[in-house]
Amino acid sequence: MAIRIVTDSSSDFDPAVAKRRNVEIVSMPIQFGKATFLDGKTISSEVFYKLLKEGKENPSTSQPTPNDFLKVFEAAKAAGDQVVAVLLSSVLSGTIQSAMIAKGMCDYDEIYIVDSLSATAGIQILVNYACKLRDSGLKAADIAAQLEQIKGRIRIFAVIDTLEYLRRGGRISTLQAGLGTVTKLKPVIAVRDGAVAITGKAFGTGAAVKQLLKLIADHPVDDAFPSYFLYTDDKTREELLLPKLRELGTLPQRLHYACIGATIGTHIGPGALGIAYIEQAQ
Repeated sequence: MAIRIVTDSSSDFDPAVAKRRNVEIVSMPIQFGKATFLDGKTISSEVFYKLLKEGKENPSTSQPTPNDFLKVFEAAKAAGDQVVAVLLSSVLSGTIQSAMIAKGMCDYDEIYIVDSLSATAGIQILVNYACKLRDSGLKAADIAAQLEQIKGRIRIFAVIDTLEYLRRGGRISTLQAGLGTVTKLKPVIAVRDGAVAITGKAFGTGAAVKQLLKLIADHPVDDAFPSYFLYTDDKTREELLLPKLRELGTLPQRLHYACIGATIGTHIGPGALGIAYIEQAQ
């Protein structure tokens, strides 16, 4: 009996890495006008941000259907395999609900669904840990239990260019978005309890990054787990954050890069930078 690790494309896994680690990815639909794409399959991050910046159409996202998950679950059932599915926060999406419906349709007990209460590389951290536990011989139920124990320590902090995309997606109010736009403030956001929270605003990206540095100092990195520098359309924005972390001695030792794809990019827009990691245990 093998263990299949499943996630969705909001995790922003590099397809080559997912294949190497034997992780199955269920793609999220992205709507651009009348055209529908599958995140990471029929639209790349590069093409997505190009279309987004052209501004001809406003993209929207939706969760995979129960049938999308059912195909994966039934294949596992037919093979007698266990499944651990680590998915986008239930506060941000109905993806978990679709997976739960599919599990009921499949009528198979060996499917364990974990609500990451996170997004993008926050999910990757959990999935990578699940792969490590799987390869060490743990059973699916134990893997899911371990993920439940650490998921509350995931931290995602980011600076975004504008609140407009969060407003369009209904993640914040028009009043909140308008304040940021009118005053030209750069918002600092966090994924907290599965939802997007505005932790501060600053005049200019440099001042916003200073707030980011304080958040990271207040929630120190646990280097037993990998960390990720997050960016949307411009990887060079690492220069705004990583040298400062190095100067402060708080640069994560196991740092990787994750380009935020179409699913999350729809809601935060271009020009974002941030970090995802596991906080040290209290």
